[in-house]
Amino acid sequence: MSRPLRDREEAQSLLARLRDRLERPVPALPLELFRIASGVLGVAYFLRLLSEFPSFGASDGFLDHRLLERMYPFTRLSLFHSFLPDSLFVAALALGAVASFLLALGWHARACAFLAFAVAVSEYRWHFPVMYVDDALMHLLFFWLALLPVGRAFGVSHWLRQGRASWTSAVEATVPGGVLRCFLANVCLLYLVAGLWKLESPFWQEGFALYAIFRLPIARFPDFWTPEHLRLLEPLTHAALWSEVAIPILLLLPRGSGLKWLGLFLQAAFHLGIVFALRIPFANLACLATALLFFREEIAGFFGRKVAPGRPPARLLPTTGVALGFLALLSVAMTRRLEPVNVFAHEAVVTLWVLGFAQDYQLFNWIDKKNFYGRNVVWSFDGRRLRRIPEDVFPGGLRGALLQAHLHDVRWLRVPAEYRQDFKKSILQRVARRFCRGHPGERHAAVWAAVQRITPENADLSRPEPRLVVEFLCTPGGPVLCETLASTFRSERCGPPLVTAEEAFAPRKASLVTEHP
Repeated sequence: MSRPLRDREEAQSLLARLRDRLERPVPALPLELFRIASGVLGVAYFLRLLSEFPSFGASDGFLDHRLLERMYPFTRLSLFHSFLPDSLFVAALALGAVASFLLALGWHARACAFLAFAVAVSEYRWHFPVMYVDDALMHLLFFWLALLPVGRAFGVSHWLRQGRASWTSAVEATVPGGVLRCFLANVCLLYLVAGLWKLESPFWQEGFALYAIFRLPIARFPDFWTPEHLRLLEPLTHAALWSEVAIPILLLLPRGSGLKWLGLFLQAAFHLGIVFALRIPFANLACLATALLFFREEIAGFFGRKVAPGRPPARLLPTTGVALGFLALLSVAMTRRLEPVNVFAHEAVVTLWVLGFAQDYQLFNWIDKKNFYGRNVVWSFDGRRLRRIPEDVFPGGLRGALLQAHLHDVRWLRVPAEYRQDFKKSILQRVARRFCRGHPGERHAAVWAAVQRITPENADLSRPEPRLVVEFLCTPGGPVLCETLASTFRSERCGPPLVTAEEAFAPRKASLVTEHP
């Protein structure tokens, strides 16, 4: 036999062994449990989107979607468009919730996962400036569920046909493991990239990062933490950093390893701690659910099934090919800040965006440069008296905080320079319009903010910078912006300022009524 022919046969044999190793069957039950958990999480996610729709999705919400389509042309690759009525958007989100519910039941699971993916992608593109990690991880989760071999061994259709015997068959069933192994590689990439990029952050190195994060508007209890807690948070910061790097390494250890159980403990403590401290529940619960897949052999053994090698498919499955291609594309995209290996990174990122994937695993490594702590004060004049209004004019929640961050030039997502002022003005115009509509007796209002950076030198947050966010008149023809932080020009229709910076933050009770000067 000639050497070239022998080399080709050896290469084919090597590829066959790699294929067999990749596609080696895995227990089906852990995948079905993961499907059920993901479907339930998807229902909650779409219900949350429905509750936020009036503020961020509706045509009269805080975002000008026609402007966003010009700012981000790629967002037009979506089911959602500005010429459609709001009722269709609500119906689409409800359809996403139904698809997630059917996914949990196991009814045409992969088709339902793909439908949920399409709706989730369209929704995050619809409110793109205020998207965050929950949106990024949930649509990624639906994508992988559309590829994973789920719904084959257990679900409502199996239960209707076999009754209790369906559980026994699910415990004994196996499925090809190629897509699963690619998915777990994606999960490990998420942990490693997010953890390793934090190593270049001074705040993470010094142990100040968690304190800064817990004082952000995304935290659940931003006013609870004080500089006295730094002694506790400094070691927790280092523990969180190294845990994020160690978790994927430990979870990949073989069955029976005690260190693998340590990885499960760290994973649970890491994500449940974030859910408790920050308003980012869905991404963290989705990552925690992957423990069902890392411990698939342990789960199968718990239910009495001996894990056998099984027989891999004769050929690489098409879904595995798609999974490998996506994983390769994502890996190349992650190199875009690594000189000089980022030759094709830009093309990979563009391809991912076109296909609908918003993936950037650099989480909280920006905390040194992009953090702010702010409080808004709203004053109103009804023609007779000036009073301080207790409620805020901006929406609550994490998206509301991201919306305000854009006004103060604290951006997690790039805004084209030529649209920045128009974008700010559109937000403030809609804030004024909603206030005037909700307070029909008010004539003149001003919103002031006290904003400051969270740094080790300002840990007690004692250096607020007063800023006029917006002052406006409520008129029958719509609100008139008097002055905004986006423009120092003051409209002649407004007269003198409603309140000065000193008056805006004077120590008065919210219910105090004073005569307007």
